[in-house]
Amino acid sequence: MSDYFPQEILLEIFHRLPIKSIVKCTSVCKSWRSVIRNPTFISDHLRAPIYHSNQFLLVQPCDENGYSDPSRAPVTYSLRYDDDDLTDYSTLDLPRVFEREPSVAGICNGLVCINSSEKCDALILCNPCIRRYVVLPKPSDYSCLYYSYIGLGFDSRNDDYKVVRISCMKDDKRYGLCPPEVELYSLATGFWKNITNVAPIFTMCPIGIDAPQAFINGIVHWGAKRMVNGDWYNFILSFDFGNEVFGEIMLAESLAHASKDSITVIGGGNSLTVYQVTCSPLPCSCNIWVMKEYGVVQSWSKLFTLNWKGFYLEAPALGETLVGVSSAPTTICVRKRGEILLMIDEAGKPCLYSLDTEGKTLRNLGIGGEGYTWYTYSDYYSESLVLLDKARSLVSY
Repeated sequence: MSDYFPQEILLEIFHRLPIKSIVKCTSVCKSWRSVIRNPTFISDHLRAPIYHSNQFLLVQPCDENGYSDPSRAPVTYSLRYDDDDLTDYSTLDLPRVFEREPSVAGICNGLVCINSSEKCDALILCNPCIRRYVVLPKPSDYSCLYYSYIGLGFDSRNDDYKVVRISCMKDDKRYGLCPPEVELYSLATGFWKNITNVAPIFTMCPIGIDAPQAFINGIVHWGAKRMVNGDWYNFILSFDFGNEVFGEIMLAESLAHASKDSITVIGGGNSLTVYQVTCSPLPCSCNIWVMKEYGVVQSWSKLFTLNWKGFYLEAPALGETLVGVSSAPTTICVRKRGEILLMIDEAGKPCLYSLDTEGKTLRNLGIGGEGYTWYTYSDYYSESLVLLDKARSLVSY
């Protein structure tokens, strides 16, 4: 039947179809299957308009109600339309291969990195749309107390997906004074390799498994710091998956030398955005900064300020005050609409709020509630055919 269609017409049709319809077409005949599983077609589909028009925001609420052990509470991998109210679309159908409830720690071209360990040593790469995944081999373990962080990205030069794992030694006397241990996993080779030799001196900011990150221009970014002359110096750490090299982006002077502040990168947007929390002295000042021109230090600009003290959260620019807020807000991501997604615990009910810094509004989206916690990693997800052309070590579910 496919012989009646010129291949260029077939390709045009396939590029206009939803992913799940394309997957069904692989069962029609061998020639269609060959076309769809071709690596060139899979890569080209990532540039098709239908791929970019169907993007959903992933948020990860965890309902701990009724669970004596919070680690066993179910995580909802919730996909949301990026509309006014973050309307529910569906949930990601992820494989259940771990005893502990995992969290999504990275998204790239429809590929999802899932982590189920504080050491980031229980990892899988999964494409939920075509229901295929690969279990990553165990990376290195270390004898001292350490924290690990991961980032998922795409090496366009070699058409390869890679995972970088950064391990900072917490109880080592060299903490903040030497490079961490760094390993890089390649989907093409199926192995980890040590690249500590290319790492600068740094440790992550903040400490914890769920360190926020931003994926911009094919490069992953985190908030980082190092010890300089007995004090902490803050900066943005970047990693280029193509060149396999680290980079550094300087912060505004008041951020770089704010040694007692919490500095985190906010993901999801097209510009580098940083969240600064200053609690010494009180009240806590929560500032959102944006780098208007990538890599230009002078383009850092303070976008918005929230003040938190004694269960009151004030938004001076809005003339609003929320009562019963038990801690400083947590940033989740920058929406494509430009709004900042926040988690605010108001009266013991952690819910998502959308902050419009231009329209000067702060809206409770009604997502969350009493007994909920949130994983802070959030990003945009689109269905793709990535992994469809792979066979080695893959598992279907």
